[in-house]
Amino acid sequence: MISGFAEKDFEVKKISGFIYIILGAAMIFFAAYIVRNNFEESAVAGAASDELLTGVIEQIPNTVLEPVSESGDMPVVDVDGRSFIGTVGIPSLNLLLPIQNEWSGDNAKVSVCRYVGSVYDNDLIVAGHNYVEHFGNLKELSTGDEVVVTDMNGKSFYFQVVNIETLGAYDVDEMEAGEWDLTLFTCTIGGQNRVTVRCESTGKTTETGTTPDVLDAAEKSKHIRKK
Repeated sequence: MISGFAEKDFEVKKISGFIYIILGAAMIFFAAYIVRNNFEESAVAGAASDELLTGVIEQIPNTVLEPVSESGDMPVVDVDGRSFIGTVGIPSLNLLLPIQNEWSGDNAKVSVCRYVGSVYDNDLIVAGHNYVEHFGNLKELSTGDEVVVTDMNGKSFYFQVVNIETLGAYDVDEMEAGEWDLTLFTCTIGGQNRVTVRCESTGKTTETGTTPDVLDAAEKSKHIRKK
């Protein structure tokens, strides 16, 4: 009887081990699929963002204009049927991206979007997908890194990273809490959490009547396709 129980126990363990192997292989396959899918979507999103950025840059004046108001809504322009409020540049990540006026799942597939707020009121929140060509590398930023937001008048507002945190996917109140001058965020792969970058204004802006800083940044950016 003892040998029978031992044999049965061996068979159960053998079957369990086989099941664990199958489950492990399935998980590896699923993870690989997610990574590959994200890579392919990133390439498409990067190309779309390139084209839209070109359209945004073309509508920025050659000299910085005086804003209509020092607070409230930012000027909006249309590019290929989409609305934009300007650009966000992150030099340490070699990124220069157009910012769409409103967040939506469809909009986020082609460029980052304003979630809420205004750069004029020091409460702008910009959201983007975790595509490498968009906000996928936000987690690589460090305290003190520069972030530049430029409006459609050609005026650039300079910020520096002061805090990087991870919030839950549904922590909307916490995302909007605090008196941060600028927040950038993206979801982690799988959407479980949000990588959240908090920034403070350095007080530096481009002066009215000067050449917009973003025009030079656009020439240097890999996101402007050479024609």
